[in-house]
Amino acid sequence: MRKLIHILLIFSWGWTHAQWEGETANVMEPGRREIGFFTPLRLGLNNGSEISINKFILLPSVSYKTEMSQLLGWKRAYRLQIAYPTAAMRWLQSPVGMKLGEPDMFALISPEFTIPQMLSVYGEMIGTSGTSEAGQLTLIAGVGIGINGKELPDRYTVDLPIIYPRLSVYYNGILVKVGGEYIKQLKGRWSYIMDYDMFLMPGGEGRFSFEHKSLLVWTKNERFCLFFGYKLVAGEYPFGPQAHLFPALDLQFGW
Repeated sequence: MRKLIHILLIFSWGWTHAQWEGETANVMEPGRREIGFFTPLRLGLNNGSEISINKFILLPSVSYKTEMSQLLGWKRAYRLQIAYPTAAMRWLQSPVGMKLGEPDMFALISPEFTIPQMLSVYGEMIGTSGTSEAGQLTLIAGVGIGINGKELPDRYTVDLPIIYPRLSVYYNGILVKVGGEYIKQLKGRWSYIMDYDMFLMPGGEGRFSFEHKSLLVWTKNERFCLFFGYKLVAGEYPFGPQAHLFPALDLQFGW
């Protein structure tokens, strides 16, 4: 049961991939909608922008991406995201209720502590060059700020890969992220995506985390797309340096 909770958390918390456009500076066409099993709902707006909403109720977040002017042949965009982790962290204190022992035997955070109301604000700049047919490169850099997380003692940490770097902003007050993505169309309906993200956590017990994802993509049409591959995670966490390799799979739909 505890392993099942870990797996569900890792998939729901860190398996976001931005559907057909990937993590590029391209913005969805107005009126289009996309969603995946492990990816958020995205909506194309009329003003050269899009909105993304996390569909997992326990971890509500919303992000807004809009186009900027081109620079030296690079398409540019910026994205702002606001996330509210309190409900998810309180659920981790008792994911199956308080009837299986005190504290709950499946808890990832001790139920004896109170999780404060918290928010995080994350902003990033995105630059994209090239086309998917010839090869498309995207570079990303951003900073996140945690609000009202100073009341969290270190004992509250969820020391799991993928999850810990995303929660570190509440313990440290700041998170720096840099990354990139490469997309190349192969033959027919097949394409390939390779990306990386580096999370820098200044002031924390875990200082950095590196994530790399490699995916094959089969696109049936504008309504259905299949992603499968692997995700490699390596970093320095409060419990020491570790590396993990996970399978990656997602079914995504558009209309």
